[in-house]
Amino acid sequence: MSVWFEGCLRLALQEEDVMEFRARLFAIILGFAVLLFVINLVRTKKLKEEFALLWLLTGVVLVLTPLFIDYLDMLAYALGIEYPPALIFVLAIISLLFILFQFSMRISRFSDQIKVLTQELALLQARVELLEQRAEKGESDAIHDRHTT
Repeated sequence: MSVWFEGCLRLALQEEDVMEFRARLFAIILGFAVLLFVINLVRTKKLKEEFALLWLLTGVVLVLTPLFIDYLDMLAYALGIEYPPALIFVLAIISLLFILFQFSMRISRFSDQIKVLTQELALLQARVELLEQRAEKGESDAIHDRHTT
């Protein structure tokens, strides 16, 4: 097992600078831009904190990935992935699936809340109509009593 790992390590280290400096710098700047954008949205109350957590994590990953790309390549080779950037795509897809799962849970909760609110609104409308009918009947009885006396 250690011979296999050493082979993977040697193969990863042979490609000395896997990611060019400009690409690393671009990814880091993009990560910081995402972080600043999300923080600004939370600060201005346009994005709730619970949704911001996954986006902040995405920004941190964008900042850290170029710094640790060599280790990700070694991990990819250790996992038997021949094309190391494929590991990054797999991780990105998994992250997006987590975000979609969070949205699905929120939509489910909102649909339940909408159903309950709709039922409560229907009950309140029925109650208002009943009270209006009683009020009209009370007014007509009062008018009738005035005309008879």
